[in-house]
Amino acid sequence: MLKLHDLGQPIEFWDYFEQISKIPRCSQHEEKIRNFIQGEGKKLGFKTKVDEIGNLAISIPAKSVEKEKLILQCHMDMVCEKNNDVVHDFSNDPLKLKIIEIENKKWLTAEGTTLGADNGTGICFNLSLMKKIHDGSMKFDSLSLELLFTVLEEFNLGGAKNIDKSLVNGDMLINLDSGGEGRITNGCTGGIGFIADIKTKPVSVETLEGNFIPHQLTLSGLIGGHSGGDITRGRGNANKLLCHILWKLHQNYSIYINSINGGNAANAITREAYSILFLKEGEFSEIRSYINSLFIELKKNYEGIEENMRFSIEEVDTGDIDTVFSKDIQGTLLDLLYIIPSGPLSTHPKIRVFALASTNIGIIKTEKDYIRIRMLHRSFSKYYNENTCEQIITLLQMSGLDMERKITGGYPPWEPKFDSKLLKVAKKTYMKLFKQEASIIMIQGGLEPTFLINLNPKMEAIAIGPTASNVHSPNERLYVDSVENTWKFLTNILKKLD
Repeated sequence: MLKLHDLGQPIEFWDYFEQISKIPRCSQHEEKIRNFIQGEGKKLGFKTKVDEIGNLAISIPAKSVEKEKLILQCHMDMVCEKNNDVVHDFSNDPLKLKIIEIENKKWLTAEGTTLGADNGTGICFNLSLMKKIHDGSMKFDSLSLELLFTVLEEFNLGGAKNIDKSLVNGDMLINLDSGGEGRITNGCTGGIGFIADIKTKPVSVETLEGNFIPHQLTLSGLIGGHSGGDITRGRGNANKLLCHILWKLHQNYSIYINSINGGNAANAITREAYSILFLKEGEFSEIRSYINSLFIELKKNYEGIEENMRFSIEEVDTGDIDTVFSKDIQGTLLDLLYIIPSGPLSTHPKIRVFALASTNIGIIKTEKDYIRIRMLHRSFSKYYNENTCEQIITLLQMSGLDMERKITGGYPPWEPKFDSKLLKVAKKTYMKLFKQEASIIMIQGGLEPTFLINLNPKMEAIAIGPTASNVHSPNERLYVDSVENTWKFLTNILKKLD
């Protein structure tokens, strides 16, 4: 594995990043990374506590008399995404780290998989602080720190949502999960998770009239990304594009669909999707030509963005592919998937680069007798989040399809406080260090402070982090120089508070 010692300060950060890249930490499987972090805390002599759901807190008392208590919070889990042609077992295999250069800037990435900078950087900042305080190279006389490591952030924010209140011990909070040099996050969207399981009433392929041959239609090569922060970047969603092509095929040819599958996470814009479908013998050449011309038109909508988007359609072995969706279900289901939205729904009235509301079809998965659609709605407004949910439910009801639907969890927006002491300290610190003003932003994504601040109405919160790109996708990368700058920013805020 690549050695990271020479990438800059603090050296402890890069040592820890290399170590945690060998430890499995997919969302819902945080046991090993928690054991590692807790072990480090105990080894360095600090008190640790784990709540019932698996969140971990490590307490670092002030050197003398405590006057301020600050929570430094990150999450332990990561989104585990890989390219289809990459062999990687996230439950066992270490990430394959590598350095790339883009426009003379060094970036850290992983080969064919997500990097886990989201939120491995937060883990490593906290661990580095802990180590430096232990060895005496850094001390805080009147500032106590609570290092908080949460679970399930990438699944449904469940760690922060269900945290034991005793772990949230402080009147100030710095979340280490919002990135970009020169930016201080002071608010975020709320979200609503949504699942619909639609009955497909499968029938045997032996009932088809005529000779039909199974093929796999695949859409791949899309950029993907975060369904919040990247939703306004004009990127394609493989699930939506595949369903667009299938709807067009259904209108013009006799096709029978066995399955539609795409995506692994509701909070990731889908990069790859595929369908197994039966085509009438003798029509393959014509259908391939039709898809090719259709694909050329679709690509025009993503010119300059999705340069590597591609499709393939190939005959597959029959194997255990012996059923297809019933014909009446197929038509209505494709109608629904064709018109159901995915992407920005409205523009923020004051911040035009933001979507006021958005939704993402992150997962389509075909099971034995139903197809699951999993979505994540986001908005800076609780009202418009609920409005999106109501509209999707109305579309589903209008289809008349037999289905079960459920809301899988929601979280409120984090409403900004522009006059907080913590924000003022952060702004002054940034100006003093870098001789320019920091950008105060809100983000189109869910951040855990939205739950944590609700446990203490007096709590002030901000979020910071280094620059990362294409998170939640195998193209995820971390800008190396931004780590040292973020470290300087963070530690100088702490010194100012002390």
